[in-house]
This record gives sequence, C-alpha cells and structure tokens, in this order.
Amino acid sequence: MRVQLAEPESRGAPSSTVSEQLSATERLVQVAEELSMARELRDVMSVVRRAARELTGADGATFVLREAELCFYAEENAIGPLWKGRRFPITDCISGWAMLHKQAVVIEDVYADARIPRDAYRPTFVQSLVMVPIRTSAPVGAIGNYWAERHQATPGEVKLLGALADLTSVALRNVDLYAELEQRVVEAQDAVQAREDFISVAAHELRTPLTALLLQLQRLEGLSRVQAAAGSDQRLPESAARAVGSAQRLGALVDGLLDASQLAHGGIQLKLEEFDLARLAEDVLERSAGAARGAGCELELKAEPALCGTWDRLRIEQVLTHLLSNALKYGRGKPISVTLERREERAYIEVRDHGAGIPPDRLSKIFQRFGRAGPIAHSGGLGLGLYLAREVIHAHGGSIRFDSKPNQGCTFSIDVPMHTRAKAAVSSAVGA
Repeated sequence: MRVQLAEPESRGAPSSTVSEQLSATERLVQVAEELSMARELRDVMSVVRRAARELTGADGATFVLREAELCFYAEENAIGPLWKGRRFPITDCISGWAMLHKQAVVIEDVYADARIPRDAYRPTFVQSLVMVPIRTSAPVGAIGNYWAERHQATPGEVKLLGALADLTSVALRNVDLYAELEQRVVEAQDAVQAREDFISVAAHELRTPLTALLLQLQRLEGLSRVQAAAGSDQRLPESAARAVGSAQRLGALVDGLLDASQLAHGGIQLKLEEFDLARLAEDVLERSAGAARGAGCELELKAEPALCGTWDRLRIEQVLTHLLSNALKYGRGKPISVTLERREERAYIEVRDHGAGIPPDRLSKIFQRFGRAGPIAHSGGLGLGLYLAREVIHAHGGSIRFDSKPNQGCTFSIDVPMHTRAKAAVSSAVGA
C-alpha cells in the first residue's frame, strides 16, 4: 500500500506548515505500528478514532462500519456526543454517501448541504466535516472528522485521512485473518482432543475382552502341551503358543495407546518401589530368548550385581522390553548386548545392536509420537514405543539418547537417578 501525504500548498508555504506535515508523517508511522499490533476490531477503532482527530486537529471523529444497508456509528472521540451506537440507513447519512460513491466528502457548512440529515446534526456541535471511505474499491466503513466552527478542510487534511483509512483497511483485514487463524487453531485442538478421547475409550474397551482372550489362550496352550505329551497332535502347542504371542502383542499395542492417551491428558503416574535392576534385566532377556532365536540374534547381558534402586518396575520393564524388541527387529542375525552399571548416584543402561542403523532422514523423528525408525511397511507397530520410553525415563528424572551410524547398528543409552523421588503426577516432557 502506498500512503500519499499532503504536500505544501505552494513553494512559499511557511515553515510551520512543513513542520506540521513532518509531525503528521511521524504520527502516521506511529499509527501504522499501532495498527499492525491490533488483533481485534475494538483495538483498531481505539487507535483510529484518536489518530483521526490528532492528524487534523478536528473537534471530533467517528468510526463507521457498514452493515449491509445500514451505517453503524461504532466509535467516536469528540468534544460532545455524536451518534455512537446508532444505526442509520445507508442512503440517509453522509457516511453512507461516501461509501456508496467510494470517495471522500468535504462539507464546510453541514446545514447548507442537501446530503446532510439536518435533524440528526442539530443536537450536536458539528458545523463542518470530512468523511472518507475505508477501502475505496469495496468500502466496509468510513472515518468522519468534525469541527465545531466553520472549517474548509484542506487537500492535505483529506489526504491524511485517506492515508489513515488505507492503514485502517489493512488492519481490518489483518483482524479478519487473525480471527480465522484462531478459529482454525481451536478447530484443530478440538479435533486432536476428539481423537485422544476416541483412542482412550477404544483402548479401554479393547483391554477387557483382550485380557479374557489372553487368559483363555494361555489355558489352551497349557492343555495342548498336556495333550501333546499324552500323544495327541504335536502341532497344537506350537499353534497355541503363536496365538498367545499374537494376543500379547495386541495387548502391548493397546497398552501403548493407553499410555499415550494418559500422557496427552496430563502425565505418567509412577508407582515407585525398590528393586534390583540387574535382576529385572535378566528377566526381560529370558522372556525375549525365544524371539532372539527366531531373529538369529545372540543376547548378552553385562550387569553389576545387586543394582538396587527406586523406580517404577513395570515402566522400566516396559522401556527395556521395547528397546530389546527394537534391537531384535533392526539387528536381525547379529549379536545384541545389554549393559547396566552404576556411576555415582545414577544407573546407566545401554542396549546395542549391530544392524543397519537408523536412516539419517529419520533420526529427528524416532522419539516423536507415532514416529518410526523405519518405513511403516517394514516397522509395524504404532510408532509409540520410543516416544513412551522417552517419557517414562523423563518422568524418572533421567535421559535417553542414541547413537547410530549406517550399517554399524544403533546404541540407546539411558541414565536415571538411583532413587526416583515420588511425585503425584509426572507431566510429559514433550520437546525435551
């Protein structure tokens, strides 16, 4: 937008006129800065009604909005009451004339101009006025200036008000855009909340029948082994074991959804107890032995004995299980090592594989919610494991990091305090 300012009336204009114009230019720049910060219509009107008087020395100013076929006198700044809060037909007032004709109006004597509704002006102080439309191509309002004594507005004053109207037009558009943006943000937040609620409800509804199904499958597995030992079909135990494994994996997915939902609604609740971290790691590796054989991986545990501390047993087990599962998935056919040691008052855990490593384009995504170390087609799962692992470790006051190089595998390193302090609820450390 180009703002054209008034020029001196002639080359012989007095220096005071030049000074006034320089002052008006400075004020317009200030007004532009103020309007650029306006986020609501009331803020725009507050700036404009004050600036309109200051730029011309008028005794009053109004801010008029077009409402279809009405003119709404929304704001004013004047030495006496004008028409704030009132609405007039667009064809019956001078602001409407300026908007309909898309041009400024200069009236030295309001009682000598046929376009003026005299009855509306008699209770006021107004003798002269200037009215300029806001947005000349398709006016959305107008700015009026009024004088208590007869005054013939100069071309310079009209140009100043026109420049103010241009700035106002831009500010009003910005207000509209900002309102649209806020609405979209609210809609996006509502959509996210609806998704979180759905995930939480669905996960809870799935957990109950899944738990019952898993119990029945485990019972069936036990019975099939007994029958196989008695000479029945030897394939039944293997089939039952696969069914149990599938149900357990489905249960892990449901638990992951519940944990993610819990994080979204405020944080992880830790249940702290004292236990031996080394013994827990032994149990996790023992339960993973079958999966390791299937992946062709040799598991190795290096742990200091009696590595006792205070943590949430189930949560730490969840983290170790996922890191080991991740290593088996991406390090197939190669050894995997788990190392645990105490360094002063902190426990350090390291899970290392010798697989292909994490692709460089995914390094920044692996700890994100629904992020993955590899393509969906090859990764499986929901992409919540490492996200939840990070949140669990952060909830314990620790940190988790990784080091990966192409074709050299990946190493996840964790350190946590030996004794986690109890908290009522531990908030998610998103972005840490």
